[in-house]
Amino acid sequence: MEQDLEQRLVIFEREGLAAPAIVAFVRQILEWLEREAQCPGDEEHMGPLASHLLLALERVRRGEDLGSAWSPLVHEEASTLTVLPHLQDWAGQIRAQALQQLDLRLPAEEEDFLLLHLGALVLRGQEP
Repeated sequence: MEQDLEQRLVIFEREGLAAPAIVAFVRQILEWLEREAQCPGDEEHMGPLASHLLLALERVRRGEDLGSAWSPLVHEEASTLTVLPHLQDWAGQIRAQALQQLDLRLPAEEEDFLLLHLGALVLRGQEP
């Protein structure tokens, strides 16, 4: 993982935006995705995914829901990404690991956002 992305994680933890255990978990997931997706572990490719996952897990930890941030349109857009290989598996793996390691259950609505970020990661990784 490159320094710019690591700095994002440090800021989230230092500013109290995400619990240390969540930051450590997201770091682990980003490193796994870097290998799995064969994508650069940098700010450009993984920054938005990192922030979303940090904030989503922190929301779940605090017992908050998405509120009006989620709409059926998000689900429709996420559904179009099923043509990209491995996205559903990766999202499922992240949800399972969050439950196992953090005892946090990401709701299905968060999986839609996760799929969108994973899709963007894959598409950015394919750019020349």
